[in-house]
Amino acid sequence: MPASLKFYRVLSFILIPIALLFAFIDVAFLVTAMANPSVLIFVFAIACLVIYTFASFSFLKRGIEKEQHQPAKLKDWIKVNAYVSLFLCSLFFLNGTSVLMSSDMVLMKITEEFMSQQAGLPEGLNIALMLKVIKAASMFLLITGLIGLMHIRTTLRLVKEYNYLFEN
Repeated sequence: MPASLKFYRVLSFILIPIALLFAFIDVAFLVTAMANPSVLIFVFAIACLVIYTFASFSFLKRGIEKEQHQPAKLKDWIKVNAYVSLFLCSLFFLNGTSVLMSSDMVLMKITEEFMSQQAGLPEGLNIALMLKVIKAASMFLLITGLIGLMHIRTTLRLVKEYNYLFEN
């Protein structure tokens, strides 16, 4: 197995637990979207990332590794969801980068404004804790976005390379 395929395999196995986490979060957002339909586009984008992850993993395990023919629909599922996931992972990457490159003073000011607008926050929730949570979430999004972007780029290349595996 070439080194690039080994790297792709590692990225795929890293994305699986992330996709499971996002699937759980997506179900929670779906319930919220019933009351606020504007959230549906976000639910859709996260669902595309989850679908892409499992479709590309199926392509890796059955198609590339076992050389089994795949249905043409799988190729369509991979490509369509890859483009939406590409957009979402780009947003994750840009958001994570912008927050982590911002100064603590700017983040503290934004956090203070946000917390002042929220009613009924718990007593132990202070600005320092919120700042740590924001930075940790931004780091997670940055890493997820970077892994996703590399994985999507490689998947689209492999779909072209292994096009003969897809039944017409």
